[in-house]
Amino acid sequence: MPSLEQTKIDLSHIPLFAGIEDLAVTADLQEWLHFYRDGESICLKGAPAECMIVILHGEVAILSEDSFLVSRRAPDVIGEQGYLNSGSCRTADAIARGTVKVLRIPHTEVIRRLEVSPRFTQNLLGIVSAKLAEATSERGFRYRNESRLMAAFSSHLAPDVTSRLLAQGDDYGRPRLINGVVLFADVRGFTQTSLQLPPMELAQQLGEYLDEMVTILHAHHALVDKFIGDAVMGVWGFPLESSRQMSEAFACAKQMVARAGTKTIGGKPVRIGVGLSAGSIFCGNVGSDLKRQFTVLGPTVNLAARCESACKELEASIVVAEDAHAQLSPAEAAELTAHSGVLLKGIGDVCLYTF
Repeated sequence: MPSLEQTKIDLSHIPLFAGIEDLAVTADLQEWLHFYRDGESICLKGAPAECMIVILHGEVAILSEDSFLVSRRAPDVIGEQGYLNSGSCRTADAIARGTVKVLRIPHTEVIRRLEVSPRFTQNLLGIVSAKLAEATSERGFRYRNESRLMAAFSSHLAPDVTSRLLAQGDDYGRPRLINGVVLFADVRGFTQTSLQLPPMELAQQLGEYLDEMVTILHAHHALVDKFIGDAVMGVWGFPLESSRQMSEAFACAKQMVARAGTKTIGGKPVRIGVGLSAGSIFCGNVGSDLKRQFTVLGPTVNLAARCESACKELEASIVVAEDAHAQLSPAEAAELTAHSGVLLKGIGDVCLYTF
C-alpha cells in the first residue's frame, strides 16, 4: 500500500488551481490518475459528465460526429461544461493521441469545496473564455473557407436554389440518380474566330457572352454544370425534379439562341447550336482526395452533346432528342420538326426534332 505522502496529488502547478493555497489533496491515485493509449476514448459524446479531466501529459483529439474539432494538450482542462452545467452530458468525443496521462477529478467534495473559492472560479472562467476566443477564431476561419467554397458552387445555381440547399442542410455532392434534362450550347465557328483575336479581347468578349448564357440558365432554374471552351452545359432535375423541367429547358434554349444573336465575338454575330435530351442522369462528386469535382454523367449527357453537334447537319438552332420531345406539351412539340433515321456517332439511328 502506498503511504499517505505517496498518494498526495499536488495541483498547484495546474492553471485551473493556480493561486489557490493548500491544494495537496489526499486521494487514491487509482481513482484519479488514468493512462490512455493511442486511439483510446477518454470520454464519449452523450456520456454523463461526472468528472473534470485535466491533461497532465500528451495530446487529446476532440471530435464530433467523427469530425476533428481541436487538439488539447497538458495542462488543458476537458469537461468544464459538465461542471458548470450540473447533470449535463459530454458534448464531444475525446480520443488519446499517443500515450496520455490525465486526472479525472470527480464532481464531489473537492470540487464542491472549491466552489467557494473566488480564485478557482476566476481560473475556470479564464479557461472557458480562452476556449471561446479560440473557437470564435477557428469558426471564423472555417466560415471564410466555407463561404469561398459555397460562393464557387453558388455560381452553378440560381441564388434561390442555393438558399434552399443551405436551409435544408443537404449534401449537394452526394452521388445520386435523377430524372433530369441536359442542355449543351456551343458557338458556331468559334475556333476560327478565336484565333483572330488578342487573348485579352477574346477573354472579355467570351466572358460577356457566357455571363448572358448563365443568367438565362439560372433564370430557368438550371444547374450550370461547366464550361467546355465556349460551350455551356446546363442540367435540370438537381437538386429537385420538376414536372415542368423539360418545358423550362426548351424555353431556356430558345431564349439563349435569341440572346446570343444580339452578341458579337470578333465583330461577328454569335450563332449557337443547342442540344437537349432527357432521362436518367448520375450527378455528384467524382474523383479522389487529390481532385474532386461535381459533375453529371450517363447516356443522357452524351446524347445531349450529340444533339448539339447535329445542329450543323440539320441546319437548326436547337435539336431535341426523342425522350425529351415526349415530355413537351402538345403546343411546344408543335414548334419542332421531326427528322427520322439521323445517325449519331456512338448512338446509332435516332429520331430528332429541330427548331
